[in-house]
Amino acid sequence: MLSKTIKITPEEIKFGRQELRYQWLPFDDKVTGGRSTSIVEQHENHTTYSGEIRHINNSAWSCLRSNKVIQDLSKYTSIEIKLKTDGRPYAFEMEYNEGWQHEKIGFLIRTLPNEWTTVHFPIADFQHSIFGEIQDKPVDLSVLDNILRYNFYVAERITGPFRLEIEYIKFF
Repeated sequence: MLSKTIKITPEEIKFGRQELRYQWLPFDDKVTGGRSTSIVEQHENHTTYSGEIRHINNSAWSCLRSNKVIQDLSKYTSIEIKLKTDGRPYAFEMEYNEGWQHEKIGFLIRTLPNEWTTVHFPIADFQHSIFGEIQDKPVDLSVLDNILRYNFYVAERITGPFRLEIEYIKFF
Protein backbone atom coordinates (compact mmCIF):
# COMPACT_ATOMS: atom_id res chain seq x y z
CA MET A 1 0.00 0.00 0.00
CA LEU A 2 1.28 3.46 -0.89
CA SER A 3 1.65 6.17 1.68
CA LYS A 4 -1.08 8.78 1.10
CA THR A 5 0.94 11.60 2.69
CA ILE A 6 2.61 13.01 -0.45
CA LYS A 7 0.51 13.81 -3.51
CA ILE A 8 1.88 15.77 -6.47
CA THR A 9 0.18 17.70 -9.28
CA PRO A 10 2.45 17.40 -12.32
CA GLU A 11 2.31 19.90 -15.19
CA GLU A 12 4.62 17.93 -17.46
CA ILE A 13 6.28 14.54 -17.45
CA LYS A 14 9.40 14.47 -19.58
CA PHE A 15 10.85 11.26 -20.94
CA GLY A 16 14.50 10.39 -21.32
CA ARG A 17 17.53 10.57 -19.10
CA GLN A 18 16.62 13.96 -17.56
CA GLU A 19 13.44 12.62 -15.87
CA LEU A 20 14.09 11.38 -12.34
CA ARG A 21 10.66 11.25 -10.66
CA TYR A 22 9.14 8.76 -13.10
CA GLN A 23 10.82 5.49 -14.00
CA TRP A 24 9.40 3.62 -16.99
CA LEU A 25 9.44 -0.16 -17.01
CA PRO A 26 8.22 -2.83 -19.42
CA PHE A 27 5.41 -5.11 -18.22
CA ASP A 28 4.54 -8.04 -20.47
CA ASP A 29 2.05 -10.89 -20.66
CA LYS A 30 4.50 -13.31 -19.00
CA VAL A 31 2.49 -12.78 -15.79
CA THR A 32 -0.51 -14.36 -17.56
CA GLY A 33 1.34 -17.17 -19.37
CA GLY A 34 2.36 -15.27 -22.49
CA ARG A 35 5.71 -14.82 -24.19
CA SER A 36 5.71 -11.25 -25.47
CA THR A 37 8.95 -9.30 -24.94
CA SER A 38 9.88 -5.64 -24.64
CA ILE A 39 12.73 -3.31 -23.73
CA VAL A 40 12.97 0.33 -22.68
CA GLU A 41 15.77 2.59 -23.89
CA GLN A 42 16.38 6.01 -22.34
CA HIS A 43 17.72 8.67 -24.72
CA GLU A 44 18.62 12.26 -23.94
CA ASN A 45 15.12 13.70 -24.59
CA HIS A 46 12.83 10.71 -25.15
CA THR A 47 12.23 7.07 -24.29
CA THR A 48 11.93 4.19 -26.76
CA TYR A 49 9.75 1.21 -25.90
CA SER A 50 9.98 -1.70 -28.35
CA GLY A 51 9.55 -5.44 -28.55
CA GLU A 52 7.39 -8.18 -29.99
CA ILE A 53 3.85 -9.31 -29.23
CA ARG A 54 3.42 -13.08 -29.36
CA HIS A 55 -0.01 -14.68 -29.05
CA ILE A 56 0.51 -17.70 -26.77
CA ASN A 57 -1.79 -19.20 -24.12
CA ASN A 58 -4.56 -16.73 -25.10
CA SER A 59 -2.32 -13.87 -24.01
CA ALA A 60 -0.88 -11.14 -26.24
CA TRP A 61 -0.05 -7.83 -24.58
CA SER A 62 2.75 -5.58 -23.41
CA CYS A 63 2.83 -2.20 -21.75
CA LEU A 64 5.22 0.51 -20.70
CA ARG A 65 4.33 1.65 -17.22
CA SER A 66 5.55 4.22 -14.77
CA ASN A 67 6.41 3.67 -11.16
CA LYS A 68 3.64 4.55 -8.70
CA VAL A 69 3.50 8.23 -7.79
CA ILE A 70 0.34 9.53 -6.11
CA GLN A 71 -1.00 12.41 -8.19
CA ASP A 72 -3.93 14.81 -8.22
CA LEU A 73 -4.98 15.63 -11.79
CA SER A 74 -8.44 16.94 -10.85
CA LYS A 75 -7.68 20.53 -11.93
CA TYR A 76 -6.81 19.50 -15.50
CA THR A 77 -9.16 19.13 -18.45
CA SER A 78 -6.86 17.78 -21.17
CA ILE A 79 -3.66 15.85 -21.83
CA GLU A 80 -1.10 16.32 -24.59
CA ILE A 81 1.44 13.64 -25.54
CA LYS A 82 4.29 13.96 -28.02
CA LEU A 83 5.19 10.59 -29.51
CA LYS A 84 6.26 8.61 -32.54
CA THR A 85 4.72 5.21 -33.26
CA ASP A 86 5.16 2.43 -35.76
CA GLY A 87 1.56 2.97 -36.89
CA ARG A 88 0.03 0.45 -34.47
CA PRO A 89 -2.72 1.60 -32.11
CA TYR A 90 -1.57 2.27 -28.53
CA ALA A 91 -3.68 2.85 -25.43
CA PHE A 92 -2.68 5.50 -22.89
CA GLU A 93 -4.02 4.67 -19.43
CA MET A 94 -4.08 6.20 -15.98
CA GLU A 95 -4.35 3.82 -13.03
CA TYR A 96 -6.38 4.79 -9.99
CA ASN A 97 -6.64 1.30 -8.43
CA GLU A 98 -3.82 -0.48 -6.61
CA GLY A 99 -4.01 -3.69 -8.70
CA TRP A 100 -2.46 -3.75 -12.20
CA GLN A 101 -5.27 -5.98 -13.47
CA HIS A 102 -8.03 -3.57 -12.40
CA GLU A 103 -9.89 -1.06 -14.52
CA LYS A 104 -8.16 2.16 -15.59
CA ILE A 105 -9.14 5.24 -17.59
CA GLY A 106 -7.57 6.15 -20.91
CA PHE A 107 -7.87 6.58 -24.64
CA LEU A 108 -6.72 4.93 -27.85
CA ILE A 109 -3.94 6.62 -29.83
CA ARG A 110 -3.75 6.19 -33.60
CA THR A 111 -1.04 8.02 -35.54
CA LEU A 112 0.80 7.82 -38.83
CA PRO A 113 3.90 5.63 -38.62
CA ASN A 114 7.39 7.00 -37.99
CA GLU A 115 6.41 10.67 -37.55
CA TRP A 116 6.67 12.71 -34.36
CA THR A 117 3.09 13.66 -33.51
CA THR A 118 1.46 15.66 -30.74
CA VAL A 119 -1.92 14.28 -29.67
CA HIS A 120 -4.44 16.15 -27.49
CA PHE A 121 -7.23 14.44 -25.56
CA PRO A 122 -9.90 16.04 -23.36
CA ILE A 123 -10.04 14.12 -20.09
CA ALA A 124 -13.85 14.18 -20.29
CA ASP A 125 -13.55 11.93 -23.38
CA PHE A 126 -11.48 9.27 -21.59
CA GLN A 127 -12.97 5.78 -21.38
CA HIS A 128 -12.56 2.86 -19.03
CA SER A 129 -10.03 0.27 -20.14
CA ILE A 130 -8.80 -3.13 -19.05
CA PHE A 131 -5.54 -4.54 -20.47
CA GLY A 132 -5.47 -1.80 -23.10
CA GLU A 133 -8.97 -2.58 -24.38
CA ILE A 134 -11.45 0.29 -24.22
CA GLN A 135 -14.72 -0.42 -22.38
CA ASP A 136 -17.98 1.26 -23.33
CA LYS A 137 -19.11 2.92 -20.09
CA PRO A 138 -19.02 6.43 -18.60
CA VAL A 139 -15.97 7.59 -16.66
CA ASP A 140 -16.20 8.88 -13.10
CA LEU A 141 -13.83 11.86 -13.22
CA SER A 142 -13.59 11.98 -9.42
CA VAL A 143 -10.82 9.36 -9.73
CA LEU A 144 -8.50 12.07 -11.10
CA ASP A 145 -7.59 13.15 -7.57
CA ASN A 146 -5.83 9.82 -6.97
CA ILE A 147 -3.92 8.77 -10.10
CA LEU A 148 -1.20 6.24 -9.24
CA ARG A 149 0.51 5.30 -12.50
CA TYR A 150 0.54 5.72 -16.30
CA ASN A 151 0.62 2.97 -18.93
CA PHE A 152 1.16 2.82 -22.67
CA TYR A 153 -0.33 -0.47 -23.94
CA VAL A 154 0.32 -2.04 -27.32
CA ALA A 155 -3.38 -2.21 -28.19
CA GLU A 156 -5.62 -4.62 -30.11
CA ARG A 157 -3.48 -7.77 -29.59
CA ILE A 158 -1.81 -7.53 -33.01
CA THR A 159 1.16 -9.92 -33.06
CA GLY A 160 4.60 -8.91 -34.32
CA PRO A 161 7.19 -6.24 -33.57
CA PHE A 162 6.29 -2.83 -32.12
CA ARG A 163 8.05 0.47 -31.42
CA LEU A 164 6.87 3.55 -29.53
CA GLU A 165 8.90 6.67 -28.72
CA ILE A 166 7.66 9.26 -26.22
CA GLU A 167 8.99 12.75 -25.52
CA TYR A 168 6.50 14.15 -22.98
CA ILE A 169 3.06 14.18 -21.38
CA LYS A 170 1.60 17.61 -20.53
CA PHE A 171 -1.48 18.43 -18.50
CA PHE A 172 -3.78 21.42 -19.16
